[in-house]
Amino acid sequence: MKRRSQKLNPSKAKTMWLAWLTWGVMGSIFVFEDVSGGTGWLTLLLTAPFWLMFAVWPVLWLWLATRRNPDWVELDDDIIAGEKMARLVQHNGVRYVDMDAFSFVFGTPTDLDFVNIPGGNERFVTIDTVRPFAKDNKPLAKWLSVVDSL
Repeated sequence: MKRRSQKLNPSKAKTMWLAWLTWGVMGSIFVFEDVSGGTGWLTLLLTAPFWLMFAVWPVLWLWLATRRNPDWVELDDDIIAGEKMARLVQHNGVRYVDMDAFSFVFGTPTDLDFVNIPGGNERFVTIDTVRPFAKDNKPLAKWLSVVDSL
């Protein structure tokens, strides 16, 4: 089962912005300290690739954040709880599970209402559709608690 392309994760974007800001502050300190010692050009030459990425990151972030493709999802990952693992896909803010694999792992029925997400032919059901089956199924309840904590 092929994984779907994912949109830019907001937490990853925040981490990259933090790295960008840190590089700007720390890099400026090192460059300006070396300028007073007379080796500013050498420092600028040696750190040029990093400064280039520093300049390119905002443009790259803007491109990643604004591109649109209906086949992309926010999340496509295997969630593990105990010894059970199932695929979780989030598309347009709604979380889905791959119905066939999910029913095999947790023993849920396969005759549920499903949807096809663009970009593949898997049958997905929403998390809310399988939530009622967690009452009698402890591994499923544990898996859902892990999903809810994400």
